[in-house]
Amino acid sequence: MTNGEREATVTAGNGPGLRERNKARRRRHILHTALRLFVEHGYEGTTIADIAAAAEVAPRTVTGYFPSKLDFVTEWPAEREQRLIALYHADPSVGFVELVDKWWRDLRDHLDHEEAALTRAMTLANPGVAALAEVEVSRRTPGAEFPFDGTDQQDPFEAAGRAAIRGVNRSFERSVAEGRMTDRLHEDLLNLIRSIAETTRVGHGALKLDR
Repeated sequence: MTNGEREATVTAGNGPGLRERNKARRRRHILHTALRLFVEHGYEGTTIADIAAAAEVAPRTVTGYFPSKLDFVTEWPAEREQRLIALYHADPSVGFVELVDKWWRDLRDHLDHEEAALTRAMTLANPGVAALAEVEVSRRTPGAEFPFDGTDQQDPFEAAGRAAIRGVNRSFERSVAEGRMTDRLHEDLLNLIRSIAETTRVGHGALKLDR
């Protein structure tokens, strides 16, 4: 095999991987551009055409990755929810607090700091849209993929427990996005989750966005 043939073989073998990496970089660039525009001009004040112009791509390239504006703001909660479900399915016997710990450590270990900061800023600038994104993610994610813990979904005490756990989780994610998370704070928040779960008798299902 000549050097040219060898190089062609290597290029062909690495081609798909390189293309996928380029697509991922382009997707990330478009996403971050959109989030910045939502912060600067508001969600309603930004169009797909605006995003395309700022990202220096064609509008159809934008919609090829994100069919609608809502898909930009569902990116973060959808990814977090899918990671939670994946971690649960990897070990369905895992206890609730241990699952939360794994989920949180997964976020800290694989965080895209720029995307986290932009998502946080977008949420502060467009709180109604952020709430809409969670509703949309819950609609797209079948409840059967994750177990519901507790004795009665409608019980006010358990509902309060689920709301409190989601609140602690939001505090954790906010602290991570703002670069204020420490191992000590991680453990303190995890202990708070443990206390709420034990007192209100709720668990895994408390982290579902539709609960």
